[in-house]
Amino acid sequence: MHTTPRNHAPVHADGTRFRHADGTPYHPLTTTVPQADDATVRALALSPFNRVRLTRSRTLPLGTLDRQVAALASAGIQVEVDLTGRDIPQTVDRLAPHPNVWWCAPPDHEAQTDILEHDHGHHPLTVHGPPDTDFGAPWITHASVRDPQTRTVSRLVHELGKPVLFDACGAEGDAPDDAEQALPGQELMCRVWEAVCRGGYAAHAETWGTSPWSRSGGSPAGTAVARFAFLRDVLDAAPRGLAHAPETYDASTLESPGEYLLQYLGPHRYPRRSFALAAGAWSVEVLDTWNMTVRPRPGAAGGAPVEVELPARPYLAIRLRRRG
Repeated sequence: MHTTPRNHAPVHADGTRFRHADGTPYHPLTTTVPQADDATVRALALSPFNRVRLTRSRTLPLGTLDRQVAALASAGIQVEVDLTGRDIPQTVDRLAPHPNVWWCAPPDHEAQTDILEHDHGHHPLTVHGPPDTDFGAPWITHASVRDPQTRTVSRLVHELGKPVLFDACGAEGDAPDDAEQALPGQELMCRVWEAVCRGGYAAHAETWGTSPWSRSGGSPAGTAVARFAFLRDVLDAAPRGLAHAPETYDASTLESPGEYLLQYLGPHRYPRRSFALAAGAWSVEVLDTWNMTVRPRPGAAGGAPVEVELPARPYLAIRLRRRG
């Protein structure tokens, strides 16, 4: 787990990705909680998550919400505030000085105009909805999508030309009345990795027990949290300029051309995978995204087809990095 906040300044959209104001790439690894009381903030500070959606922020007293946003900033965590039903001028004026705040706007343009007029810090702004939501307005910095089919993220990124986050793609847990809120951890993490390797992101949620994390806060209890930590380490070690590579590969693939490639194989048990790499020396690693292991393979020389042998297990990824 990450015990030290990594706070590089406010976050802004940068093409189809995000970056901090100091230029550091930012990869949003999001979880969902109702509010950030003291126990929840302590749990978040020890977690791999660097962004949180406060689903009850629209009903919290403004003073409480202000204190919670400040506490999350101290933990190095970005926070999405839902402005639906709130006094927008008052709320935005109060919260805009916090460097870690993001806005989830009501769907009407008049309310969004109010946000823009009062948000002198130009924080990220979105609306939340299904894939056919109108995310195209230029002041909407990124799309916040509600849908379990995270593989479609690549199409939305291509169409919108801005970052796409599947902020509600299902939850790990045992909710009795909704299959999408009772996923095994493997399925939730498969959706998350598919989104990442197709150029977007997908969020964590958890519904275990009678007081689940995503409905009550407190402390997460599921299996996905540690796997988000593994994913965060992978993304932190990746170069800039990452993009989905749909024309070249049949599996979900993120790459920085000529420098880096990350391919996710999901539930498939391929015996091997072939790659055409740029000239130079490449390191080859097989990542088991569920068991959280990294296994080096013999290095490869680019300029000719390269085959990577694989164990017969699901949820593997292949990472190729140019070394010279």
